[in-house]
Amino acid sequence: MRIEFDRPEFLWLLMLLPVIWWIGSARLQLLGRFRGILALVMRSLVVVSIVMALAGIQWSWTSDRVSVMYLLDQSESIAPRRRQAMFEFVTQSVRRHRNETRHDLAGVIVFGGRPAIEVPPDPGYLPDLSSSNRLPIRADATNLQRALELAMASMPADTCRRMVLVSDGNETNGHAEQIAATVGAMGIGIDVVPVTPAVGADVVVEKIDLPPNVRRGQILDARVVMTHFAALADDGVNGQLRIVRSGGRGDELLLEQTVSVQPGKNVFPIKHAIEHDGAYRYTARFVPHDRQADSRPQNNQSVGFTKVDGQGRVLLIASEGQHQQWDRLANLLREDQIEVVVQSSHQALNSITSLQNYDAVILADLPRVSGESENSIVRITDAQIKMLARHTQQLGAGLLMIGGPNAFGAGGWSGSELEAAMPVDFEVKNKRAAAVGALSIVLDRSGSMQGPKMQLCQSAAREAIAMLGPTDLIEILTFDSRTHEIIPMQAVTQPRHLQSLVSSIQSGGGTDLYPAMQHAYRSLSRCEASVKHLIVLSDGQTQPNQFDSLASKMKHAGITVSCVAIGHGADAELMRRIASRGQGKFYRVLSPQAIPSIVMRESRRVAQPLIYEREQGLQPNVSVPHALLMGIDPPPAITGYVMTTAKQNPLVQVLLDAPGPQQISQPLLAVWQYGLGRAAVLTTDGGQRWASDWNDWAEQPAFFRQLVRWLMRPSGTNDHFTLATVVKDDRVEVVVSATDVAAENLNFVEIQASVLSPDLTPIPLQLKQTAPGRYLGHFPLSQPGSYLVNVVPGSASAPLVAGVWSVADAEYRFRQTNQTLLEQLSATVPQGGQAGELAAPLDTSLQGSLQNNPFRDGLNTTGSLRDVWPLWVCWASGLFLLDILLRRIATPFKTILDQNRASRSVPVAAQTTSGPIAVAGADLGATRRSSGSPRELSYTERLLQAKQRSRPDS
Repeated sequence: MRIEFDRPEFLWLLMLLPVIWWIGSARLQLLGRFRGILALVMRSLVVVSIVMALAGIQWSWTSDRVSVMYLLDQSESIAPRRRQAMFEFVTQSVRRHRNETRHDLAGVIVFGGRPAIEVPPDPGYLPDLSSSNRLPIRADATNLQRALELAMASMPADTCRRMVLVSDGNETNGHAEQIAATVGAMGIGIDVVPVTPAVGADVVVEKIDLPPNVRRGQILDARVVMTHFAALADDGVNGQLRIVRSGGRGDELLLEQTVSVQPGKNVFPIKHAIEHDGAYRYTARFVPHDRQADSRPQNNQSVGFTKVDGQGRVLLIASEGQHQQWDRLANLLREDQIEVVVQSSHQALNSITSLQNYDAVILADLPRVSGESENSIVRITDAQIKMLARHTQQLGAGLLMIGGPNAFGAGGWSGSELEAAMPVDFEVKNKRAAAVGALSIVLDRSGSMQGPKMQLCQSAAREAIAMLGPTDLIEILTFDSRTHEIIPMQAVTQPRHLQSLVSSIQSGGGTDLYPAMQHAYRSLSRCEASVKHLIVLSDGQTQPNQFDSLASKMKHAGITVSCVAIGHGADAELMRRIASRGQGKFYRVLSPQAIPSIVMRESRRVAQPLIYEREQGLQPNVSVPHALLMGIDPPPAITGYVMTTAKQNPLVQVLLDAPGPQQISQPLLAVWQYGLGRAAVLTTDGGQRWASDWNDWAEQPAFFRQLVRWLMRPSGTNDHFTLATVVKDDRVEVVVSATDVAAENLNFVEIQASVLSPDLTPIPLQLKQTAPGRYLGHFPLSQPGSYLVNVVPGSASAPLVAGVWSVADAEYRFRQTNQTLLEQLSATVPQGGQAGELAAPLDTSLQGSLQNNPFRDGLNTTGSLRDVWPLWVCWASGLFLLDILLRRIATPFKTILDQNRASRSVPVAAQTTSGPIAVAGADLGATRRSSGSPRELSYTERLLQAKQRSRPDS
């Protein structure tokens, strides 16, 4: 260990010490000889400490201690028995080679697609590594680069560092050879222990070749390319080849036949035609007859994409059994050469790929939960709602919501992601026009409701809270032998807080429903609401009471009651009678999975005040001129609509409004730009109930055609732009080429682009011009699955669509060790040290691999610096305080010593008679006379005598 200075130029200040002594010796004479010298020493030490701190004093030492990080490849390309053998290898290697005298460190990192520290560097013994509880690392990929980077960051810098990479070297992501130079520059060595991948007979579906764009009716040449790695030269594998096409009409089986895959590369051509427009995904999968002939079934599938250009297509989604009500609207659009497909929600919202076939989607008086009985209830899930929103926001399609008694907030869409995509909020924020509904939920919490029943009831209550607006009222009661008020009757101003209260409900106890219903009756009777509704959920028998009388009272008070009997043990007859007298609905539920949908269906009753109707008629007004209303006069009067509130956003335009409650205008037709697409709402219906006069309106066809045309994504061919995607490692490069009619490059084109990941999460994509007519961008592949790329080259151009399939089977395509990469890594020369070693391949015996000593010398010894100037600052502060005390507080050291000698010479008897008071009362003169010899007076004594002489009476 030695001392170093970060700023040695400050050491020149030590030359001030002689000056300090020269000045101090003259000024400190009054302190006396002893105290003066001590004060000068203290002051000098203070100055020295301050100078040391300014110079940045450091302690420096070197260390030959070695830290070794074992990097274990746990990806699927390596057989499970070899992956397990790696941990045994680490344990034996550390036990055999580590130098415990110098306290060497050992640690373990496991990696696949992501690395994780299994054991941090530690001088102690490694814990038991045979356990199967491993950290999550994504085993379907290999990223050596990230593993090396994590190892560099995790090893202490004040040790000699070495990595031991145990891998087959087959990386699917990253570039390990690029980071190797950085590892060597930091003085870190790399040893490599090769591992042979799992091998055996294997059939790999390499790809399915498809043209990116075809025309309708054109013969499409597709090819499925497969490779057979045979264990024996003459072996062939027989199996089923299935090709499924997914598009706007669902999944279609194009081919299913038995094929024989011979060793080497095999190509199977498929010729067919596509008769309908849209985007299509092709999935090719091979299933061998003999499972032993194919060691890796994970690489037996591939996906391809193509798009058929044609006329615009619109999807109209209506409730089951309500399709005929929208035939007139569908026919009006078909007359304008727009292909219209009418489907129910459970048919239309299967996948984003099928939805991509449509340039616009119309939700026609569609509720979120529809159906009249427990067996026919259909619920649109959050995932399907997210799909609708992303179809407009990221893929540029249009979205139109047409009103009716089951639409908008009245249809249970409040709080959903669909509301965020619309230009209006599904609630009335103007208090003068707001209508209030009140909902009370009475929930059985007896012991029989434990488990999934209670969990689903809690989920249903949370969904009900989310569907209500901020002016609506909610109350949630539970009952066992007693009634428990979970949420008292209150406005839904803080839905998340109320939902958290629901999660605290616990089950246990008996069953007594009547007091809970009485409590709900009193609460609903006292509140001021346009609609009052009670939902009762129970799975057992309750004590008898006057339920019929209570249900009749609720009916006269304007309270409707619906009952849900859960399971076979519920008192179904009682609950059916309560629902009948309460003018509600009765549901007999055998599967608890239906509870959330039923509660959401019943909660829609509370939203009915959002419907505003007037028999005298309401005249729509054109509030803002717009292109889609060009040449159209104001429409005829309507008799009702669903109240909403226009979003406070500059992109929102309310084109038509209508009078509302308290003479407050309400949006009737509103539009806005939502991401890459457009969205619109028509809060009245399409001529079924409220807008029946529109059926005789001469301009009705033009109104709906212009509205839908304005919303639709531009369709047709786009010959001036081409889109290509290239997969490189863990990212996709997107290339757009642009030319004009004369085949000249188009420059400075403003191109918008978006990407949807397999879980419908938007991924940012920015295209920049890199050459004449060439635009380039890229995005990462974060998970396996289908990625949809949508490129819009200008507002008037048809979008370019491409699909990218991120294979999860790249890890399963390797059949031998990447010896070249492993040799390159082991040959890395650390700065000041020797190159690493390439050990014998890892096998079950481990003996060959264990010959390599990773804790050996051959690395440059490392030094370490530690700043100690803060300690010197503290030392200077303490010395400075002692210096002040020494100069300000006089201490008569010589007098104290003389007194100690005199006390020892006095007989014990004299000490006893005089006592402490006599000694304390003796003056200084008496003390001097008793000593018998004159002595030099101290500074304090001389000062005291001078004060006494200066007094007049002395």
